[in-house]
Amino acid sequence: MWTAKFMVFDKENELSKILRKNKVKVYYNPINNYIKNKRYYFIMAGLMEGDEEKIRDCFKELKSLKNAKIGRRLELLEIEGNFFTLITSHTIDSESKLFVRVAYNPSLIHYKPVIWHEDGWEEFNVASMERKDIENLIKIGRTKYKLDLLEFKQSKIKNLGYLTILPELTDKQKKAFELAVKNGYYEYPRQIQLEKLAKISNLALSTYQAHLRKAERRLLPYISSRY
Repeated sequence: MWTAKFMVFDKENELSKILRKNKVKVYYNPINNYIKNKRYYFIMAGLMEGDEEKIRDCFKELKSLKNAKIGRRLELLEIEGNFFTLITSHTIDSESKLFVRVAYNPSLIHYKPVIWHEDGWEEFNVASMERKDIENLIKIGRTKYKLDLLEFKQSKIKNLGYLTILPELTDKQKKAFELAVKNGYYEYPRQIQLEKLAKISNLALSTYQAHLRKAERRLLPYISSRY
């Protein structure tokens, strides 16, 4: 199997503009694409990570694309907490035909969720039996966008990541866990103490600790069972 890891930046992408403006991170799986009424439809599902108010603003701006006359148009946006299902469409032209044929090649395996970083760069991990499939993808990325190739080699896929595999957390548990990870609580040596995390989250120490411990109780048995 051939695997590649690369970053792509598309300055003009409407979704990227909204994410960059609101400084949120997105983890998503590209699900599928299809043609209807002379338009390409793209389906993705993912999770938004960041300030809760910014996430709400981001979803609100995404909804404004429903009335787009040119470029990318919103067809469906379903939201459940920070999880979303998104369908957008774009007019068909020769350039988009080439892009879709290469980027949505059925032989490609997205073995990790795509990470759309706050600065607009998208991080992909893909694999294929054929080296040429990935070479074509990289070529399109370099021609149409900015592309930074981080890794391209022949190797085995060791794991497969999907957004829905992990146990569900409540919003409070998720927020407490994300704050701990972001601030180095699980680093060695530890970069921050619980008291400081509680202060940042504007919660009493006992309350914050309870949310974090409940998140750990749900996540750690799952992680342990995989090893």
